[in-house]
Amino acid sequence: METASFSENPLPNNNMTLAIIATVLGPCSPCCIGLILGIIAIVLSSQVKTKFERGNFAGANSSAKNSKIVSFIAIGLLAFNLIFLFVFGGIAAYQKILETYTITQ
Repeated sequence: METASFSENPLPNNNMTLAIIATVLGPCSPCCIGLILGIIAIVLSSQVKTKFERGNFAGANSSAKNSKIVSFIAIGLLAFNLIFLFVFGGIAAYQKILETYTITQ
């Protein structure tokens, strides 16, 4: 009779869905910083399974946690940008601010 051996450490959630959502919404954040953070989150979440299979359980948990944090920061930047636009009058006000600080040659 064979017995199945289960690892003491389960495979952590890699948060790939959250990272993809952060990447898709990233261009709407200030200066597209959310897009860059979303790509970093995707890379971190793709490392989870590889590290877990190699026996690096702490590294897999760390990558999963960091992917989640970076994704939430990217989505938070989007929320901050939307709140900023609504408080200061929308896209027209934003355009006016950009025109004010544009260097004319």
